Amino acid sequence: MKVDPWLLVPEGVLVGGFEITLEPEEARHAFGSLRCRVGDRVALADGAGSVAGAELIRCVRSDVIAVVDEVVTKVQPLPGPTIALGVLHTNAMDWAVQKAVEVGVAAFVPLLCDRSQGSHQRAVERMDHWRRVARQALKQCRRVWGMVVESPLTMTEVVGGRLLPGYVADQESDIDGSNISADRSTLLVGPEGGLTPEEKKGLAVAGWSTMALGPHILRAETAAVVGAALLTMRMQAERG
Repeated sequence: MKVDPWLLVPEGVLVGGFEITLEPEEARHAFGSLRCRVGDRVALADGAGSVAGAELIRCVRSDVIAVVDEVVTKVQPLPGPTIALGVLHTNAMDWAVQKAVEVGVAAFVPLLCDRSQGSHQRAVERMDHWRRVARQALKQCRRVWGMVVESPLTMTEVVGGRLLPGYVADQESDIDGSNISADRSTLLVGPEGGLTPEEKKGLAVAGWSTMALGPHILRAETAAVVGAALLTMRMQAERG
């Protein structure tokens, strides 16, 4: 069965019968990568719960116009966890952001730890990039609601209460995916090299529990995605 290409538009523009000019980056994607042409059917999504069927009436490189013919009723977002991940090098962090969108994470927090790869300023400079990665990931998994990428937090801010206490990924924990609670919907994963003993102690004092993610040592980005998937499934199962 043919599936209509999935393209992104700004929030609030999906109105039946209206013409929408795609933003240049999205237009180039439609014309080039997707090989869309005039008359093709597409799905337009705004990342805020609305999806519309549309037909292309102009499609020339970075100049693409679609006519909306049907808007799907706005749906409520599914419950998803918050993932706080110690900042990693560029490719690994991009991968973690992308996969977090795919498994249903609601919010993603870059975390500045003692062993993080890069400075606070560098993390701030990467925010727009990570948000673009998160938004583009919606197309691959056809997710209706976007994932929020929060501003970076330091460990001092975390233990000070900027995040609700949840789980800390720890291979030595007695808690695993079979006995986690959906009441704790935040997972914190340290950077490559892990959290320092002082950071672990501070989190424990602040009320964070630990959570094992299997018998093997995982890369930080892998641990974030595995833990996110476990929490997402538990939260959605308990929702019914």
